[in-house]
Amino acid sequence: MLQPPTTDSPRPLSVMTTASQADHSGVAWTQDVNQYNAWDDLILTLDGGGIRGYSSLLILKFLVHEIVVCEQRLQKEEGPVVEEEPQTFDENTLLLCHYFDYMYGTSTGGLISVMLGRLRMTIPECLDIYREVGNDLFGHRRNILPLATKYHHKPLEKAVRRIVRQNCKHHSKCDGEDWHPWSDNEQSESFSSLPEDETCQAEEEEDEDEHIVPQTDSKRICQTICLTATHSGQIDEAYLLRTYDHQYSDSTPEWVTPYNEGADHLKIWQVTRATSAAPFFFKMLEAELHGRKIGFKDGGIRENNPSYAAYSEHASLRGEDQMPGLLLSVGTGRPDHTQDGFASAWPGPFGMRKFTKKWAEKFAVFKNVLIKYTEGEERHKMMRTIARGEHHWYKRLNVTTGLENMKLDNWEKGPRYDPRTKKMEIVPGGKTLSWMEKVTDDYLTREKVDKEYAAPKLMLAQTAEKLVRHRRARERTRLEEPERWESFMGRRL
Repeated sequence: MLQPPTTDSPRPLSVMTTASQADHSGVAWTQDVNQYNAWDDLILTLDGGGIRGYSSLLILKFLVHEIVVCEQRLQKEEGPVVEEEPQTFDENTLLLCHYFDYMYGTSTGGLISVMLGRLRMTIPECLDIYREVGNDLFGHRRNILPLATKYHHKPLEKAVRRIVRQNCKHHSKCDGEDWHPWSDNEQSESFSSLPEDETCQAEEEEDEDEHIVPQTDSKRICQTICLTATHSGQIDEAYLLRTYDHQYSDSTPEWVTPYNEGADHLKIWQVTRATSAAPFFFKMLEAELHGRKIGFKDGGIRENNPSYAAYSEHASLRGEDQMPGLLLSVGTGRPDHTQDGFASAWPGPFGMRKFTKKWAEKFAVFKNVLIKYTEGEERHKMMRTIARGEHHWYKRLNVTTGLENMKLDNWEKGPRYDPRTKKMEIVPGGKTLSWMEKVTDDYLTREKVDKEYAAPKLMLAQTAEKLVRHRRARERTRLEEPERWESFMGRRL
């Protein structure tokens, strides 16, 4: 079997066997959805990048727009899936968890995946969160000394608890302490039949070791996976925090990366802290798991772009011959390769000085604490090799220019247009947010096509249509598999 060159471990290449796979325009692939492949896995992965995760959300906002356009077009051309039930689609209320099966995220991407998947929030809600908490996280610096933790972690924990409390789908009196893994209880009719004010108490009365009973694949709902790094001595290893149980078996392909197993008993705020504890920025999270204390750091230390982790996990779940229906990878801006090093993570001006820069980079690599954002593009190139391009099941959207020099904690005061007041106002973070909005819009609407990358507008349109056709095909199966459909749509929560 052929293997792609220069990768960490051997893995199979996808085999082009259908007409859609032979079509390099992507049109046949986009429309090749039927009753047999309706439930093929649709995967979203989100890179790390600090405040630049706002750009990832803006890309997803464009995707939602294309989804709504396509839903309306297909409903007009082909009619509603259920003849007597035409639907309306609104960009402000549409949920991406109704279109993806798995959402992987590292660091800021982990936070986004939790909001979109585990908390089932809309894109406008997530954008508002970034605007609100940016100042809480990056507006109050704690320390300017080299190698010292730059920011307090408590505001992040407090913010996530508030987000969970406000967006909890299980009970009205939520305290923000919800568990990250889904449980069978949350998918059962007995759970949903409890009075809302008794649900939280019912959870609390359960034995802690028996609370998490991860759902089986037959009860399908959008799953969230946050990639973090566990700290053990001098070695940091990639670690997946899942909302579902996963065990490797003897049939798992040998080339699959063996991450940890299971669904760890952590709360949502702990998971977001674990995946975003960037060295020098936030304190490492320590949690008691499996009878021992484990330290978690920002997953960007190991895999800032979780697309290959998602591909590997998919192969261990479905087998190496079954490709995903779609794997959409969203970045936080292509890096500046001329400044690949410690300067971007070093607190203060010391890392930029000529006499310290070289030493600082070597020290960071030696200690294995440098967040290598160039790794995201290397993973992308690996995935392009595996998928043989971006015209089939693998797509990547990532702002090419404009964000390469933006620091992870950039938060500059400046002018920003407020759509509510319809005025330009000087606000904290205004300059940062306005710049990301400009460069992301320029990237997604550009006419000139990069030789190496496909046109973003085309990828957005094809991705949206693929997602819509899968959703419609799945809806057609709801009479034969009502539990699967109801669970996927979150109607059993």
